[in-house]
Amino acid sequence: MARRESPVRRRAEPVLLALAIGLCLSTAQRAATAAPVSKAVSPDPGEARGRSADGLEPARAALRKLEFDQAVRLLDAAAHAGNAEARYLLGLVYVNGVGVAPDGERGRALLAAAAEQGHGAAAYALAGELARQPHVDAAAVRHWLEVAAARGYLRAREALASPQPLLARETVGVSEPRLLMPWVMLSARRDDGEELRRIGAPAAGVKDDFGRSALFEAAHANALAAATALLDLGAAPGAQDPAGTSVLMVAAASADPAMLDLLLAHHADPAATDDQGRTALFYAARANRSANVRRLAAAGVALGARDRRGYTALDAATVIGADDGAAALRALGAPGSRAAVAAVGRAAGRIDPEHPGELYRGWPLLALAASRDDVAGVAQQLQAGADVNVAVPSAGSVLHVAADARAFAVLPALLAKGADVRAPDHTGHSVLWRAASRGDLALVKVLLANGVAADVHAPNEDAPLLTALANGHTEVARALLEAGARLDATDARGRTPLILAAAAGDSASVGLLLERHPAVDAVDRGHRTALWFAADVGAGGVVARLLAAGAVPIMGDAHGTTPLHAAAALSTPEVLEALLAQGADLDRRDANGDTPLAIAAAHGRTANVKLLIARKAGLDVQDGAGDTALIIASRGGYEDICRMLLAAGANRALRDAAGVSAADVAASRGFAPLAKALAG
Repeated sequence: MARRESPVRRRAEPVLLALAIGLCLSTAQRAATAAPVSKAVSPDPGEARGRSADGLEPARAALRKLEFDQAVRLLDAAAHAGNAEARYLLGLVYVNGVGVAPDGERGRALLAAAAEQGHGAAAYALAGELARQPHVDAAAVRHWLEVAAARGYLRAREALASPQPLLARETVGVSEPRLLMPWVMLSARRDDGEELRRIGAPAAGVKDDFGRSALFEAAHANALAAATALLDLGAAPGAQDPAGTSVLMVAAASADPAMLDLLLAHHADPAATDDQGRTALFYAARANRSANVRRLAAAGVALGARDRRGYTALDAATVIGADDGAAALRALGAPGSRAAVAAVGRAAGRIDPEHPGELYRGWPLLALAASRDDVAGVAQQLQAGADVNVAVPSAGSVLHVAADARAFAVLPALLAKGADVRAPDHTGHSVLWRAASRGDLALVKVLLANGVAADVHAPNEDAPLLTALANGHTEVARALLEAGARLDATDARGRTPLILAAAAGDSASVGLLLERHPAVDAVDRGHRTALWFAADVGAGGVVARLLAAGAVPIMGDAHGTTPLHAAAALSTPEVLEALLAQGADLDRRDANGDTPLAIAAAHGRTANVKLLIARKAGLDVQDGAGDTALIIASRGGYEDICRMLLAAGANRALRDAAGVSAADVAASRGFAPLAKALAG
């Protein structure tokens, strides 16, 4: 049997499983065997050949981009028109609750309609759904397996020939390989190394639409567990995207040196260059990461290497005002030969004063003056009637030019003249939002001091406070709060500033927000509170702050998962202690019937299991599939946990809905000594 998937992770990010299986079999199905993704079968003969012509590519594209409302709308229209593949995919969407409320009855009806049209994968999925119902109709299950087998669906043939129960809850039968990509990328972003290892070698080879592997995603998110798993699975530590940007370059710009250390330990090449001739040292220097600069120097990177413009890393840091990075390079003896660049002493981002002919072509005189922080020139142009909101090629407006150049002297004049602070630049973002997202505290303060409202943003952006907190910029958040930023602002997922800070485990920001008395139990669109998110990331300090502020520990999310369920999955027994001390429900069951003890057992969290047993958690509570904590622990081969449960009085004779005991599960997994102990 495949290892049980995390119940908490499944509720928090249902797309991780569903997207991978294209979507696939119900997360509520369970059995004695499960094939890894690397051995997943193809769809029915002819189905794959017809995919490009079935008219569903827009729906699949929406699924890949996680635009579920659009995907469901497109699939629904095609399903009503009789498209079997659409009915199959839409059925899986409803069965798994992907972007919609779970609706098993509707999902099974859609699967049945597709199966009746001869769709083999739908017939197999329907058999699995029927097999996990409380009162199994064995004849119906076999009928649909035979339909799937007749269509050439290999997994159905194997099921018919096997004496084992049908299907595991975590079974992955990839019927849409293109949808493996977003699943893997989400797993990497969530730092879910366990899930990536379960997927196996295919996870290491997946690339997104920009030619970047999952290792890039892990490096961007500073997801060490995911990166370690991907490297162990064979991901190339020196991978580069089509622009030559390497994973090491991404890590070099990160605030945490751990990812850089990991990649260097796996022999990522620090001398590799992107298409502009820049090494990882340039990225570390420009990002002002002095610790990363020193690590790369120790790894042997050339301090005097020049990019295609002739800049050294020291020049690159100097021209944008990355003082810490520049200081570290100077201390190491790095050369910086471009006196003109050094004299600039401020950032121009995409604006390079040394090459005005190339980069300023088509710019109005007001924008040119603003880019150089030329107060007199800006005043002269404004007095002559220049339009302060004139569009600037590849920049946005003059205000964006000045902000990107950090031309603080001219900003007041532009704002006083009516520069539109809500106007988006060519990337769709407003000036204050960009400054907040980058953590540019100096620019944020200048904008606020000159009358820019703390909550102002372009129509399609979140409030600046939300993006500052999402990116961990506590001091920027403080400045925005002091300027009157709203505490009840929400992003597209309904998350408040407090929820975002808690989800990031940012105790300082949480404390800063709590000083202003926000709604501590506000919920996002998934009905999750700040306390839920803090428990889900194991942020003990944040949990303590929220509980002290009156957060309710028994509130469950839309799937019934409470903060105690979330904490049980992590190696943070102190979080469990804190929640229980404030009245968390010890035996609360989520929508699948899982208790915190079951979740701790599923993840092999020995300390958590010990704590919950000591608190008299129910040992023999059975979930919706009939599993007890003992059966769940046996599935993972967790001998210590099984022995603790038995010693506490767990009933080894109980069987799940498929008639399988803990000893049977251990034996089928090859855990012979454990099976013997469980058999008594």
